[in-house]
Amino acid sequence: MSNDYIKEIHKKDKLLLHPYENLQDRGTYDRHLILNSEGIYLYDENGKEYIDGPGGMWCNNIGHGNKEIGEAVKKQMEKMDYASPFSESTEPAAELASVLADLTPGDLNTVFFTTDGSTANDSALRFVMLYNNIVGRPEKKHIITRDRAYHGSTYLTGSITGKDREKNFFDFEKNFIHHLGSPHPYRRRKGQSEEDFSKEKVREFEDKILEIGPDKVAAFIAEPVMASGGCIVTPENYLKDFWKICKKYDILFIADEVVTAFGRLGYFFSSEKVFGITPDIITTAKGITSGYMPLGALIISDRLLEEVRKESTLLFHG
Repeated sequence: MSNDYIKEIHKKDKLLLHPYENLQDRGTYDRHLILNSEGIYLYDENGKEYIDGPGGMWCNNIGHGNKEIGEAVKKQMEKMDYASPFSESTEPAAELASVLADLTPGDLNTVFFTTDGSTANDSALRFVMLYNNIVGRPEKKHIITRDRAYHGSTYLTGSITGKDREKNFFDFEKNFIHHLGSPHPYRRRKGQSEEDFSKEKVREFEDKILEIGPDKVAAFIAEPVMASGGCIVTPENYLKDFWKICKKYDILFIADEVVTAFGRLGYFFSSEKVFGITPDIITTAKGITSGYMPLGALIISDRLLEEVRKESTLLFHG
């Protein structure tokens, strides 16, 4: 590619507002320009090769430039590009829903597709609110989450995210959102074992439930491994103990597997295989398409759907 073409791309790029951009420096420099990708490698405007260690934003699970995927996408778009899910169904949507239901644990057999991880988590939380309203528990609305957690960039998912820097100058919901301490074992007290640290966090969780009132706490949401919070692996049995407490107090457990699903931890989903839990709802995105197309999903327990069906005929949700 000619130098003039590269300069033109850099010029046009200055019209693009990037995530986490320093606005005071905006437009004063040329960003690193990636022109090609293949397998685990990225190539810049000078032809320099880079290993894409994280796989984009933890989404490119099967590598770049996969020709099989490219051909499948092309074939599908030429055959049928879009049909409204409000009134029709399609082969790919039905087939993928069946695959996800087979891969997820327990009775998680109902799939709702969204555009990304943020909207998957947002839809999960909205469903929890809807569920409690329909079953006659309108006061059960509080959500418990954790410091350093990241769950998305919508108003609601931004509210449950536990990264203060990302909340600067923004308004968020605070009245029914509660953040527990980060489960990072590295931050435990000097001389404290990981087991004792984990028990301390579990006690903090139960104390918070009792402080709010179990009849008011709707759900706990957690990434099995905190991704942007520092790739934090929690102590052994930490998540399982949280899950048991949720069951004890009739609180829904939402596993945010936007990052950890589709092979990141060696399995299609990690909740059961790695952490020994069966959540009430699992959310996912990223690796579901390996980043080739935007897509998210939440997979919901049959039990919850059946309870909703008893009292409501229509699910007004898009």
